[in-house]
Amino acid sequence: MKKTFLLALTPLLFTNCSVDRYEGDERIIIEGKVVYNNVPLNNVQVDVYPVYNKPINTSITEVHYNDLNFDYNHNSISKSFTDNSGNLSFSIPRSEDTNVYVVKISRGYDTKYYGYISKYNSSNYYLNLGTLIF
Repeated sequence: MKKTFLLALTPLLFTNCSVDRYEGDERIIIEGKVVYNNVPLNNVQVDVYPVYNKPINTSITEVHYNDLNFDYNHNSISKSFTDNSGNLSFSIPRSEDTNVYVVKISRGYDTKYYGYISKYNSSNYYLNLGTLIF
């Protein structure tokens, strides 16, 4: 009886309750570089937050924290770190509530925000932020 019961449960052990599937248009690949005094910064934390701000243009520029209109729970949707050459590379999902994001760069207690990432400045689901000065 016990053996039959365990055999009946075995398929359930290999069943996944939820599967994340993304199509090409549901994620944006983001790359860039972080420097300080023209020196690449390694192991700098990079977070991405959805915001309700509307981009004025398609360029990525430094934005001030007090000017940001974060989503209601203020949670990061992506966290990564720069490599030894200061390069960053990650992908973010498109948000259901907003398609505008800011990048937060943290080094110790210092923080800078850059925005705005949106469908208007990404091409073929790709965006190069260029060189971000910390």
